[in-house]
Amino acid sequence: MKYRRVCVLLTSILFFTVFAAAGRCEEGAAIDYQTPLDRASISFRLGRSIWEESDRYDDLLAIFDRYPGVTDELTLFTESVHTPAPVDLFLQRISVMKERIARAKAHGYKSGINILCTLGHHPEALPLAIGPEYPRAITLDGRVAEGTLCMNQPIFRDRIVTIYTAMAEADPDYIWIDDDVRCGHWIDSVGNAGSCCYCDTCMERIGKKLGRTVTREELAGQMGDMKIRALVHECNSDSINELFALIEKTVHAVRPGLPLGFMTGERYEEGYDFARWSKTLAGPNNAPVWWRPGGGFYMQDSIGDLAGKAHDLGRQVSLLPPEVRVIESEIENFPYAPLQKSRHITALEAAVDMAAGSTGAAFNVMTMNHEPVSYYEPLIAELAAWRPFYDKLAAQLGRKPTAGVFPMWKRTDADNPAWNAMSQMMRPIADSGIPVAYRDEGSPVVLVSNGYLMGITPEETDAILSRGVYLDQAGLSVLNGAGRGELTGAEVAAEYAVDSIEQYTDDDINGEFAGMDRDQRQSFWRDRAYGFRPTGPGARVLARLIDYSGEVTAAASMVIFENSLGGRIAVSGYHPWNYFQSYPKQCQLKRLMRWLSKDRLVAWVDSFERGNLWVRVDAQGEPAAMVFYNATYDAAQKAVVKVRTAAEKITVYDREGNESIVSAGEVDGPYRAFELPEVGAWEMVLIVINREPR
Repeated sequence: MKYRRVCVLLTSILFFTVFAAAGRCEEGAAIDYQTPLDRASISFRLGRSIWEESDRYDDLLAIFDRYPGVTDELTLFTESVHTPAPVDLFLQRISVMKERIARAKAHGYKSGINILCTLGHHPEALPLAIGPEYPRAITLDGRVAEGTLCMNQPIFRDRIVTIYTAMAEADPDYIWIDDDVRCGHWIDSVGNAGSCCYCDTCMERIGKKLGRTVTREELAGQMGDMKIRALVHECNSDSINELFALIEKTVHAVRPGLPLGFMTGERYEEGYDFARWSKTLAGPNNAPVWWRPGGGFYMQDSIGDLAGKAHDLGRQVSLLPPEVRVIESEIENFPYAPLQKSRHITALEAAVDMAAGSTGAAFNVMTMNHEPVSYYEPLIAELAAWRPFYDKLAAQLGRKPTAGVFPMWKRTDADNPAWNAMSQMMRPIADSGIPVAYRDEGSPVVLVSNGYLMGITPEETDAILSRGVYLDQAGLSVLNGAGRGELTGAEVAAEYAVDSIEQYTDDDINGEFAGMDRDQRQSFWRDRAYGFRPTGPGARVLARLIDYSGEVTAAASMVIFENSLGGRIAVSGYHPWNYFQSYPKQCQLKRLMRWLSKDRLVAWVDSFERGNLWVRVDAQGEPAAMVFYNATYDAAQKAVVKVRTAAEKITVYDREGNESIVSAGEVDGPYRAFELPEVGAWEMVLIVINREPR
């Protein structure tokens, strides 16, 4: 163990010495998604309870110094509560932060400021908040968000100039804007959530966007119209963009070229307008812009949410231009008690997020209480041991795009994916070892919800139906109702509320599983099952419904069809988006995705494992690197991945620095099978495709 610790420290020192900055590239060189990164970008975010007390701050610096290279940056929070501070108090804190930043730099770290409350998050510590002369945000139903300021008021913009000037003058290496610049803030202490601001000033802006005067009451009755909702979301994005333009101008007037960072989450009410905002934050001289995608995984009680958060992050990152290279996923153990997550899960989360798209991590894991920082040294030691693996992930994955099946979404969706089932339908498929893509670059298979289909044009509909499509009864009904029945190959014949069991037919895709069944006990979940009627020539039935007596109740509950556009369609009427954990269903699902893709699916986990596979591709769309994450308590002893490649070998790296060369086994059409070394429970490996130089 002592030898391993020494090796880890020496490796960390080497990485820290050789590479001066994350994501460095030659000055003036063109940047695209294939431009390599040198190393991961790692930061620790420190609350006021640490940096305001000089002795405690020194104690923490001493701990970090014992683990060289564990972090590149120390970032200081401006507030400890989620309401904006009075300007005078804010400026007093900045004067202390300036000295703390200089002290961190003296220890060899970059250091900067995280402004927690530009607008404000929650109605917390209201007696300490900025005064009532600053107008608060108003919800669509007229309630006041006491902890959140309206961003479109002149007095608010004056405040922005004052506080952002002060931060820039404190000589930080960067400034992070927190995720309170958004919609959906809390309105009161019992957790009622609002949306964006609908005060008189903001309603006037919305009226200009709509081309007519409108009251809050009128607008509330019209928000069910997707076009009106989309225009309101566009107006919200405009407000944020104007705020960012002011911040950029203010900061860069003091410190030209200073990196500005922004934290995001799911942002449908603001149009997910990340590309525009990042360009605005860069300003006319293209200063570096950093990003911190986030999501809720604060404790490990529901450990499946770890990968779910990574998928949310992947969607956020997919919209960022290639120039954004410092992408530090937020690893937040709020409210920061050491036993909320194990040290291993905290470190693993950062690596999984990098598999999905980040290029580093911002660890918001330190105490906000007045307690010894030494309690957190074991976690820092764990992260130091993982640091070389983070750097390896960044170097091999970089910003290369993900490839796989694409759960159809777009930034202008009027609804959150939780409402249109996109998140729910993706996670169980991804947990089966089928890779997903987060942006649509011609993915050979798309997962489609009825909510998505209801908001698109006939031309867009036909473009979807010319691909490989997996959908459910609701999506089928929308397509057939739009006159596309000749392209779907099936129609709904019946609905069943109880006692339905899926039974596999003797179709080639089912193979040896013909006659086997999947019973998900409708009486427990109250989910409906659907029978279909094949309507297209050559339509094939993969499953039927039987009852508990074994009688056939529906001759078809899963139908596949190849249409005149060349698209391949699969519609499932029995738990189409969940309960895939049985061996026959896993095999059927993977064979089905391969069939839908016409052998263009980039890879999948071909063995019976519960885990995720993220695939990154080169400029030609060929697999370059992959990550396999074993998302279960059992070791994956002989996991097999099938990869669409002509390469004969892969290199597998584990997080302890072990390296294995694996030769291809079975050749299956355009695919080669590779058996991985054992992957432990809740562990992951990086897989690099060893291709001959072009």
